[in-house]
Amino acid sequence: MTTENEELNLFNDEEDFMFCDELDSETEETESDDIMSSDPPWKIMIVDDEEDVHRMTERILEDITFDGKGFTYVNAYSGKEAKELIEKHPDTALILLDVVMRTENDGLKVVEFIRNQLQNYFIRIILRTGQPGQAPERKVITDYDIHDYKLKSMLTDQALYTAVISALRTYRDLRIIEDKHHELEQAMAEAQVAQKARYQILANMGHEIKTPLQGILGFTEILLVSETSDSKREYLTHIKDASEGLHKVLTNVLELTELVDSTWELNETEFNFGHFYERIIDTIQIQAEWKGLELISVINENVPEIIITDRRRLKQLLMNLLINAVRHTETGSVSVNAQLKTENLLHFTIEDTGAGIPKKHQDQIFEPFMLGEDFLTKKYAGTGVGLSICKSIIEKMNGKIWFESEQDKGSTFYFYIPVQIISES
Repeated sequence: MTTENEELNLFNDEEDFMFCDELDSETEETESDDIMSSDPPWKIMIVDDEEDVHRMTERILEDITFDGKGFTYVNAYSGKEAKELIEKHPDTALILLDVVMRTENDGLKVVEFIRNQLQNYFIRIILRTGQPGQAPERKVITDYDIHDYKLKSMLTDQALYTAVISALRTYRDLRIIEDKHHELEQAMAEAQVAQKARYQILANMGHEIKTPLQGILGFTEILLVSETSDSKREYLTHIKDASEGLHKVLTNVLELTELVDSTWELNETEFNFGHFYERIIDTIQIQAEWKGLELISVINENVPEIIITDRRRLKQLLMNLLINAVRHTETGSVSVNAQLKTENLLHFTIEDTGAGIPKKHQDQIFEPFMLGEDFLTKKYAGTGVGLSICKSIIEKMNGKIWFESEQDKGSTFYFYIPVQIISES
């Protein structure tokens, strides 16, 4: 086994393999001629208990730059000193770390300190050892988060240059990624604030419009009761229908602003699912018959009679999806299926033979105010908030919604929500 004193002899002879002059003169010239950046130099910490190693490392790297910046050095001569200095210099880009110093694993303890206690995963660490038997390369590379592992007896000037530049390039790229990540987080936060402000404006406008609109509806209904002229009744009926349509749009917009705010809570109650489901189907059946569509409804026999969930929100989900299916289907059928699957998940499938959703709109179909057709050639009524409302409600209920669609052949929407089951006893 090589002793520390014998190891030192490897560094003293400049013609020895360790740190021998292999750097290509042209490469050195190119690096040193880089346009120097005004940014601080790269900070490299050298950790070794031999002064000659510090001196020779700095000599080899003294004329080299990377990314237009030179190097500055922090020197530590023990694992303990390295830990103290790394806390004072968290912006260190690279550590050239000896494994065996006062103890056989001083260097490895420094690695553990940096990664586990300081939680610093940016600093690149190159382990250097003259006693590989004390720290086998394969084990060290596997068990420790380091950038590279070098034997001092094999570390030529060129090899050191390559290792340092490679490590600094990785450190730079990691920092760029981290900076971009923070920029993205900030942009997302700003976008959320802007979105919330937009929805708040919508909510304020909606309430301001809805109040006088309710007055228009009320007085129109009074006039319809008292008016006997057929022509005037026809005009009043048109006013009432238009006002009710606008009232529905405002209701949907206000509902969306409430959901986006994320302050609303679920109101879970116990109810008879069969009776609840039947009333919804009866309502949709009337709309389907008006369009000459077949409405197919199936409840799997494994669906329990009594469940606990938010009744109002479940009704809102089924009504929105079924009305959408009927609205976008001219001929054929609309079907709805309910079944209970594992872990008390109530699954629903709503299928239609309607217009389908073009591929170019499918990725954004759950976004607010997005329609499944082009605005300028819009054929079907709707504001484009129904599916966004459904997605928000389902996610609040810890469920999931997705769909399959083919243009001119129809769409199938799937969703599930967790429910509590009440035993018949």
